[in-house]
Amino acid sequence: MDRSKIAYLLYNCFLTCSSFILLPCFIIRNLVLRRPVFPYFRNISESELARLHGKKIIWLQAVSVGEVVVANIIINELQRKLPNYAIVLSTTTPSGRAMAEQLVGDKALLTYFPFDIPYFSKRFVNRLQPEILILTETEIWPNAIRYVKAIGGKVAIINGIISDRSFRRYQRFAAFLKIVFSQVDLFVMQAAEYANRIGKLGAPLDRIKVLGNIKFDQPFPEFDTAQIDEFKQQYCWSETVKVFVAASTHRGEEEIVLEAYQQLIREQPYYLILAPRHPERAQEVINLLQQNQLNYIRRSSGESSTSVSILLLDTFGELGLAYAVADVVLVGGSLVNIGGHNILEAAAQSKPVIYGPYMHKAKESRRILEAVDAGFMVKDAAELVECIKDLLADPELYQQRARAAQNAVFVNKGSAANTAELIAGILEVCSEK
Repeated sequence: MDRSKIAYLLYNCFLTCSSFILLPCFIIRNLVLRRPVFPYFRNISESELARLHGKKIIWLQAVSVGEVVVANIIINELQRKLPNYAIVLSTTTPSGRAMAEQLVGDKALLTYFPFDIPYFSKRFVNRLQPEILILTETEIWPNAIRYVKAIGGKVAIINGIISDRSFRRYQRFAAFLKIVFSQVDLFVMQAAEYANRIGKLGAPLDRIKVLGNIKFDQPFPEFDTAQIDEFKQQYCWSETVKVFVAASTHRGEEEIVLEAYQQLIREQPYYLILAPRHPERAQEVINLLQQNQLNYIRRSSGESSTSVSILLLDTFGELGLAYAVADVVLVGGSLVNIGGHNILEAAAQSKPVIYGPYMHKAKESRRILEAVDAGFMVKDAAELVECIKDLLADPELYQQRARAAQNAVFVNKGSAANTAELIAGILEVCSEK
């Protein structure tokens, strides 16, 4: 038995043993939280397979919301370059699925990613028969990769990142990863730093490309003055009061935001739009608002208000509008050790962006905004208060930073088209053989 078979045997033994504990926990947790269970096991129905019959298939995997944004961008490019291919987009989380339904719609068949356990992964691949598996932002699913290669398909990793923490963790399994990476046909990384890291982990150097961040190519929404005025008028918000948006927040971050907000309003009024990363956490955030004796209104209620200064944005698809309305923006997943979320959406709306110290998943975006004095890191509520005050103290400097933020987004576009070109090249080579 060769080394690769032994490595996969050990990996799958570990997965199989773990699944006896993890799968029941997964099922119970999802049932309690009223999240899907059956779709993870079944994935694609017979009727959906029938719709794909006779078509060449691109399988694109995106874990959650941020990766779905990337997936949607690359889907648009692939459909222009490869119109005869059908696309299947799988997601891992319910929030990722909800975002896929909103952004992607019927451009792709949507499903849940199969567990990377041999039975589920192999069955999914054999039923789907994809020409290529595209993994976003350096997801590593050894069995999915192996089974796609077994049927003669290609594998690509796009918009790749390897954070400091991930790199340290992956180094423990470098021997196994070298085997896995030897089966990947293309690595498209966001920056040279990530390219170097994946090369050190065993990726063949001639298959690594550096093309920048695909998220710069997302179709950022545009809002006119009338839309912004209509939003404010619904809640009777004054034009003279500044709007503070705290977006994509996680547990532990809302406490910091509310502490900062209460410090700010001791000196002057502010409106606060609080948008948790996962809208299903709305009740948890409401409990926190009530504990702090803060009045609020839920966006999902559709109600108007003449007295409430806090809006809980518990809907999908309105973050761009919130950024357009904002004067100052904090993007979450960064004050707690999540790794940071998409700061480009706020920058595209001409907003300098504030974030916490945990930005290892968005390091390149942070570097680009900080280089033009449009990105600002804070560690706690006190620093957040001071940063907001400093940003709003000088209107002329604020406008310079706002313009620089938006310009930084648009001058870095182009990665998506170049990535799609490389993928098309792989598939053309495949079809010629």
